[in-house]
Amino acid sequence: MVSDDFPIAQSITEEVVRYLRRQLLVRKRFLPGSFIRENEVAAELNVSRSPVREALKVLESYGIVKTLPRRGALVLQYSDEDVDEIYNVRVLLDMQVYERIVSQRLMTDAHYDYLNRCIDKYAEMRSVFEKSVEEGQLEFFDLECRFHFYIHNISGLKWTTELLKKTYSRLFQYMIHNVGPEDLPRIYTFHHKIVENLRAGNLAALAENRIEAYMEGKAYRPDK
Repeated sequence: MVSDDFPIAQSITEEVVRYLRRQLLVRKRFLPGSFIRENEVAAELNVSRSPVREALKVLESYGIVKTLPRRGALVLQYSDEDVDEIYNVRVLLDMQVYERIVSQRLMTDAHYDYLNRCIDKYAEMRSVFEKSVEEGQLEFFDLECRFHFYIHNISGLKWTTELLKKTYSRLFQYMIHNVGPEDLPRIYTFHHKIVENLRAGNLAALAENRIEAYMEGKAYRPDK
């Protein structure tokens, strides 16, 4: 009986995590400094408090919230200096992934084809943005995770990949709500360069292409 229930509990928790992350990312609710209450989310989603509690533990492990006894989960707020440091950590970890892929020649034709299909979807998102900017931003978030985490997994660097997921989670909160349809051509170019340089083994170009130029002037820029 326990083993039969386990997958269901996992599925509910994952759905709650997805719901909360979406609410956090578009800043529709749960602004930095506010609290997420287990009972309120459970009632809203018509689930027990247990999967909500587990979902908040997941968000806490990624540094998005901090659980405080009898108060709820506090949505963390990072200073510009914090984001600067997190961004630089992300760049260092990304380069470790790229170096591993290039040195071990891990980029296969199948990987290349999959990543290019992801890139094509960046160009196709305009129609989603035209219907709803919020939905476009959420689809952008999902695609960013799919694209970058796929590359991280190619490297086979388990712990580096785990750390990267945490740094990306923090940074997305600062980036995603400023992305608009006008950025899509530059987003396409940025990701296309990553894939082509990985395939060519051009680490110097990968290091130069580390800045999301499409966000210039629209969100916090740690290098300006």
